This record gives sequence, C-alpha cells and structure tokens, in this order.
Amino acid sequence: MSEVINQTRPGNPWMKFVVGTAIWAIVGGISGYLLATQTKGTKLEDAVRLVFERDFVSFMSVLLGFILLGIYVFSAIIFALAIVNKRVANNRALTGGLGSSPSSRKAYPYILTFYVAYTAILGVLTFYQFHPQGLSSMSWPLFLIGLTSGVAMVWTGHRLWFLLDEFFRAIWLEAGALASYIMLVIVLAAGCAMAAGLMPAASLYSGLVLYQIIYLIAYGWVAGKRDPNMLEMGEPEEA
Repeated sequence: MSEVINQTRPGNPWMKFVVGTAIWAIVGGISGYLLATQTKGTKLEDAVRLVFERDFVSFMSVLLGFILLGIYVFSAIIFALAIVNKRVANNRALTGGLGSSPSSRKAYPYILTFYVAYTAILGVLTFYQFHPQGLSSMSWPLFLIGLTSGVAMVWTGHRLWFLLDEFFRAIWLEAGALASYIMLVIVLAAGCAMAAGLMPAASLYSGLVLYQIIYLIAYGWVAGKRDPNMLEMGEPEEA
C-alpha cells in the first residue's frame, strides 16, 4: 500500500505577498523622504538637478531602450533558429534553460511571436521618445502595429502558460515579483523626491525601460538560484 505524503508550504502565500509589498513600500517611502530632505541645499542636489536639467536621464533611457531592442531581436532570432535547429534548442544558455524537451519545442513558435510583438511595441514607444508629437502619416500604422502586437503578446502569453511546466512558470512569477518589489521602492523614492522638488516628473518610458532591465537581472538570479545548472550549455546528463 503506497503512502501519500502531503507537503504544504508553511504560512499563507498571499499574506506573505501583502506583507512583503508593505515592507518594500515603507522602505521606498523612507528612502524617498531621506533622499528629498537630506540632500536639500547640498552639492548633491545641485548634481542631481544638473543631471535632470541636461536631460541625461531621458538620453540614458533611450540608449537602454535601443540595447533592449537589440536583446529582443537577438532572442527572436535564437528562438526562430531553435524551431528548425535542434543544436540551437539544446543550448540551454541561449534558450533560457528550456532545452529541447517536447514541451519546449512546442513553445518556441509562441516565444518567437512574443519577442517579435514585444520588440514592435518597444520600437513604437522608442520612436515616440524621439518624436513626441509623432508623424501624422505614421500615427495610424503605428497604432495598428501596437494594437496587433499587444493582442499577440496576450495570446502567446496565455498559450505559453499552459505549454510550459510549473518550474518555468514559477521562475517567471518569482522574477516578476522580485522586479516589481525593487521597482516599487524606486517609484516611491522618486515620487517623494519629486514631491520635494528635487527632481522633475519622471517619464513612463524611463520606468518601463528600467523595469525591463531589473526584470532581466531578476530572472537570471531567480533561475540560477532555483537550478544553478539550468543555464549551462547543453542538456543535463540523465541520471
């Protein structure tokens, strides 16, 4: 007679999520208050104002946006090759640890579609960073590109959720939560600094780019922590 062992995680995960968010919110508020008050009238305030008045932040946001576009285009090419080339699919470092399992091979066309759609949306937003008023002749085409890409991202995300196993879904969720926590601190700190007049209003594009950078770092950290061998080259040896 087989014995069934029920393993339950201690504590309520939703309560942990709420408590964790509250703690990070408090940390962000305190950080912003200290940033706004302790730097008032100091040389650091002058340096911060110089950075924002010279528009260095917007310039860096666009530069990072172009770097992200390059990363997403490269990723789309990799997954396109992984669909037709098993050697590329076997390279777990290139495919984010997915490898060439049957479920992964089924997921690659959807991942490719997701990256193409995401690149299109980020490209449209980057275009409007350079041309805030936009070109009248480009408004409708860009709107249709953004709308189609958004629908494609939602559809492929829904498909990938059911195609990939719980291991990778957990990595996505944990990386997203970690990136959101860090971003929450930054947003609250920046909000307090703006309320005190230390820095001007922040750009949503800058926030989007910053979140993506944080998420990429968080994904690598979470993935490596859950399985240090996941991102190694090639398939893991069978036991």
